[in-house]
Amino acid sequence: MRSALVSRETFYTYIDKAVLILSQSPILNLKREKKNDKISIKKPKWEIHALFLDACNCDWGCPCQFNAKPTHGNCEGVAGYHILNGSYDHNIVKLDGFNMALIASWPGPIHEGHGKASYYIDNRTDEEQFEALSNIITGKAGGGPFALYASTIEEFQEPKRASVKFQARSIRSYVKVGKDIAEACLEPIRNPVTGKVHRSIIEIPEGFESNRMDQASMKKLVADDGYLSFRYEGTYGSFSQNTWKGP
Repeated sequence: MRSALVSRETFYTYIDKAVLILSQSPILNLKREKKNDKISIKKPKWEIHALFLDACNCDWGCPCQFNAKPTHGNCEGVAGYHILNGSYDHNIVKLDGFNMALIASWPGPIHEGHGKASYYIDNRTDEEQFEALSNIITGKAGGGPFALYASTIEEFQEPKRASVKFQARSIRSYVKVGKDIAEACLEPIRNPVTGKVHRSIIEIPEGFESNRMDQASMKKLVADDGYLSFRYEGTYGSFSQNTWKGP
């Protein structure tokens, strides 16, 4: 239906006691007020309390944590998540005990974008739980570090079900996806002279991933899912416990 247009010219607007009243502008504006026609779809609220294993090809400490450039110019790695307790859609969908993983690669600093990613969801989930975790890890649900990751990802594979094993042992934790899709195994950083364990912690009060991360080295970091492929040893790793929510 077209809006009624009104032009600026003499209008016969109304008659009062048989006297014709003239007006140079219409008293009645029939033009429809312009409004935002987009339909707002409210995203479900979610929250997870999770253990987070992070691993990439950077040197120990990872300069990306401090907004610096990646050690080797590019950044690629594996992230594993074990949900201690969590829910989606106002506590309707329970997410306790499930695992998920992200394989990602960027040609330069993460904030410059152009990244690629693969997502894997615990194959023990039912349809609702799979959809909920898929929406969270891809950033579609909004909130947490996932929405920020999503803003830097240019190409990705849709989330897939897989066996995602997560063993929580602090800086000796590991995550494994499928039989040989991806694996990240942490080990302590060791003093290169004495061989003794070198403990360190990164604290970033406003960190988007975590504000406190126990630092580790990578005993093994490998991914080969037909889309992304890499292998590293002795690079950056960290372990943390976080509560994320959205949107």
